[in-house]
Amino acid sequence: MFDRPMADGDFDGDVDLVDFGRVSRCLAGPRTTPSAPACRAFDFDGDRDVDAADFAVYQNCVSGAGVLADPNCAG
Repeated sequence: MFDRPMADGDFDGDVDLVDFGRVSRCLAGPRTTPSAPACRAFDFDGDRDVDAADFAVYQNCVSGAGVLADPNCAG
């Protein structure tokens, strides 16, 4: 088993376009709580929204398809 980066929304160890699709569907902006329960996983900073700050974490974690991402990429 491997340590999974928090931006790995499909639990396969990499952070790629599949994960981008998931996080982009959840982006709603500041102070807007996502309605889909799955989107809570992309609230990386714990402020109850998925916004630019959370997307920045995703960007920092991108590794590419089939390339294991650094589990500490979020900071």
